[in-house]
Amino acid sequence: MPYTNVIPTMTSNTAPSGVASVSASHASYPAWKAFDDVLTDGWVLDTFTGTAWLQYQFPTAKKISKYTLMPQTGALTRSPKTFSFKGSNDGSSWVTLDTRTNETGWATSTKREYTFSNSTAYTHYRLDITANDGAGAWVSVAEMEMMELINNKTLVFHSGMYKKYASNVWENVSSSPTEADYLGGMDDISTIPQSAWQQLTGAVELCYYTDDSTKTEAQFSIETTPFTLAEEWEDQIIQIIEYTDNASQTESAVTTETEVFTLYDEFGSSVDVLYYTDDATKSSASVDITANYTPLDEIDGDFEVVAWTDNESIVVGNEPSLTYEALPFEQLIVHPTDINSYGTIKSLIASKIPQTVEGTLRFIVSFDSGLTWKTYKFDKWRTISIADKSIIKKQGISIEVLNTIPESYLVGVNKVGYYLDNSIHNSAENVQLDYLKVVSSAPTNDVKFDNLAFYLLNTTATIQVSLRGNKIVGTLDDVDAGKVQYRVILNNTPYYPSSGDFSPLLPSPLNIQLNLSESNIVFGQENTLRVEFQDYWGQTDFWETTFIGTYSGIMFKDESGNYYSNSLGEILKHLDFGDLIAGQTTLEQKVIAKNQLGVQLQNLILEVQKENLPEGVTIELSRSNFPFSPEDPLLFNMFFNENDEFEFFVRIVTQLTATATPNGQFEIRAKADPV
Repeated sequence: MPYTNVIPTMTSNTAPSGVASVSASHASYPAWKAFDDVLTDGWVLDTFTGTAWLQYQFPTAKKISKYTLMPQTGALTRSPKTFSFKGSNDGSSWVTLDTRTNETGWATSTKREYTFSNSTAYTHYRLDITANDGAGAWVSVAEMEMMELINNKTLVFHSGMYKKYASNVWENVSSSPTEADYLGGMDDISTIPQSAWQQLTGAVELCYYTDDSTKTEAQFSIETTPFTLAEEWEDQIIQIIEYTDNASQTESAVTTETEVFTLYDEFGSSVDVLYYTDDATKSSASVDITANYTPLDEIDGDFEVVAWTDNESIVVGNEPSLTYEALPFEQLIVHPTDINSYGTIKSLIASKIPQTVEGTLRFIVSFDSGLTWKTYKFDKWRTISIADKSIIKKQGISIEVLNTIPESYLVGVNKVGYYLDNSIHNSAENVQLDYLKVVSSAPTNDVKFDNLAFYLLNTTATIQVSLRGNKIVGTLDDVDAGKVQYRVILNNTPYYPSSGDFSPLLPSPLNIQLNLSESNIVFGQENTLRVEFQDYWGQTDFWETTFIGTYSGIMFKDESGNYYSNSLGEILKHLDFGDLIAGQTTLEQKVIAKNQLGVQLQNLILEVQKENLPEGVTIELSRSNFPFSPEDPLLFNMFFNENDEFEFFVRIVTQLTATATPNGQFEIRAKADPV
């Protein structure tokens, strides 16, 4: 809200107005220096004992609701710390308006502002200080302002009533507003929308209220839609009156720009020529008038011309002829078809063949194929009747204006008409339109189809997939080169994606390599695997198979086909050598390894995990049992196809010093490279 400092710039304790006073002060820093707008001095007290005051008395009562304090430069700790701001109308009885405590940390050239509520006007205002910011016997104020809230309000006077715009509607305030009515008026009329102003037809007055006694005028900025004086004065008689206090000026000149016309257009059907001369010897005057006139002009309606001759020697083929010339009637020509433009019309360009004495050429346009017609005046389209050609002659679009109509005004124009009327003053020349050109942008973004048939040809996606071990391997393809997606269902439960939705659409061909988790497979029983797939257009197909659940990996089993462990390494059966005595070597036992990874392997390595073997115990591996040739590790440098089996032999060798271990166990691990 607007506040203004109502203390004038003081030059003494009583000038220019009001009275500045203090409880006490340093000799060089009296009271008025706190109100002189000079930051380098101020009021200073060097005998502060816990109470001091700074006061200003106004000539007339003021409603102060804000004050400011500026600390003394170089003496910040002298600033008030605890103080009250009080008002009085007699200088004796005081009313506390505002109280502040612990105002510390004053900064150089930094003003502090204090606002409070006050509805009473007082003549005396006082700053009552009870503590400084630590400067002992010193207290000071460089500058102090006392501020009054200034109300600037506006009401609108319309149709005999003062109004304000609130909550998106005009509200009637009063036909004779009071000060309270004005105080409830509008702070800012710039936020009133155009649509609201348009509701106030007729004269509108803005009424401005302020309680700022120094304000002598108010200013409003009013924005309107573009207009010209010619538009406002159309069809009106205009008188221009000039005033000057220049005693030596005897005449003035006014330049007026109009549309092209001739004096003949203004004369009408008859003209009186008055001749004046101060030649005393001249007793008569003559006027030569050249006009296209014949007695035939006086004949109304149709007539016939009959020729007679007494020449009896007329030769056939060379008969006498009668030649006559006449001016054509005024014409209004309308294009029979609409303008066929596939782009945006950027301009209408017309040209006429220049003549010495030209007639009248006017244009009209239509936006609805000729149902209604428009003329362009003062940057606006105006409806015009084509029933009266004289109106078109007067108000139609001149060729100069037509050629300058902006592109934005031509949107939707689809038909053009033009009016022609020859000059009546020269029969040898006729007004002639050379061309009318429609300039439009190329339709780069528009396509027009006529009798278009659109056929969508689509083929179903295909899949080539197989189950290798516990791994799905294959390709999903679409001959249309479109995008494809799939999902996997295992034992009637969504497996991939787990949500049951299809995978994201990806370009075809799409390679599929998906491992089936053994936790989802029923081992030793029939499992159902279904792969559903679809193309971009949503055409769906599927591939389905059943399989007996088996383990995946390089699996170890006995000669009866019983597995020693599952794919997760969990023990299903032990390779049992019975009880051993230290120093013994066991018999060989055959172990069968099978490639159940679903891919071809090479460089198979079998290796005993020695970390957990008891001391003095060795596990030996051999390709054969006769002879048994231990290898560590045991390497098979060959290819192993899917489901290939191979055998190897295992035995245990112990030393006499071997540590006795009940129920001892060992691990054999296999690894290979996929081909």
